[in-house]
Amino acid sequence: MAERTTISQALEECGFAPDVLDAYGFDVYKAESVRKVVRLDTSLGVLALKKFKFTDGELDYSLAAMQHVKEQSFDVPGLIPTRDGALYVKQDDVKYFVMEWLQGRESRYSHIYDLTLAARGLADFHRATRGFHPPPTAASIGKEQWGSWTGHFLERMEELRSWQVLAEQGGTPFDNMYADAAAYGITEASRAVELLLSSRYEEISKEEQEWQGFCHHDYAHHNVLITGEHAKPGIAIIDFDYSISDIRAHDLASLILRNMKSDKWDARTAFFILKSYYERAEPHPGEERLVHAMLRFPQDLYEVARYQFVEKNRPADVLESRLRKWEQQRQRRERFFREFEEGARYVLKEGKIR
Repeated sequence: MAERTTISQALEECGFAPDVLDAYGFDVYKAESVRKVVRLDTSLGVLALKKFKFTDGELDYSLAAMQHVKEQSFDVPGLIPTRDGALYVKQDDVKYFVMEWLQGRESRYSHIYDLTLAARGLADFHRATRGFHPPPTAASIGKEQWGSWTGHFLERMEELRSWQVLAEQGGTPFDNMYADAAAYGITEASRAVELLLSSRYEEISKEEQEWQGFCHHDYAHHNVLITGEHAKPGIAIIDFDYSISDIRAHDLASLILRNMKSDKWDARTAFFILKSYYERAEPHPGEERLVHAMLRFPQDLYEVARYQFVEKNRPADVLESRLRKWEQQRQRRERFFREFEEGARYVLKEGKIR
């Protein structure tokens, strides 16, 4: 392997095991850190080396999910096996795997062109996930989430209540801010549960479980690459670390929510995403209510409180800033939900924005 010492040093500087590439049968000429992976110039072309810190079972699921959609001709990275045919290398409880480096640029959800491709591409991706047979350990490690939303919402609502008690007993600026925000957050969580209980959630979950698809579960702009551009525009998807077996509305609501944060809860942006998605997918009757429920649950507030009271690994000023944003968006958020479900139902039925 050319410049072995230099490559080893580069890997070590990136926080990767310096000898991890010894298990592979290609030459490496250059290694450099790009986001959470190491870009490798090799005798096989440009590849990516990734570190995976979760369990073996979770990695098995993620890699199997990638391979499945790859087999359906959806554009995701192909995996490069070791000399022994293994899909990853394990050192000191850390897993490493090598995959193709996909050409493309990160999408920009603030640009209507990219957002259109991302929404349509998500529908194509969900169709490609069908027929997936997850590894046998998927259920035991929490990767199968069919029909779990109501239970999860109820559990998290109780956590919000318990953290409210802690905040009321505390005296920090964060405690005071969270104590003021918690009542509204708990009400919103309760509304999300009510929406699910009045929806076709169970029927839709059962139908999609029969499809045997899955969700990407981290459909952030940097995981969606724009490919082809003017010749034949499309998308590629990377980073399957958090993929789960769940209904497609989970990913769709996540895409909308990511845009609401930057677009200040603009309903027409949400309707545009729905319109673009359902240009490539047939809606379930009543599916708009599932998206509404997922959007309504106060996940931002839940995450901030969890960081403060459980994980305790975020700076106080960062969490206080997030709480302030939550309060600042409250009126826009309420206005959004007054418009959302009726407008979304129209989009799903008529295929256009009213």
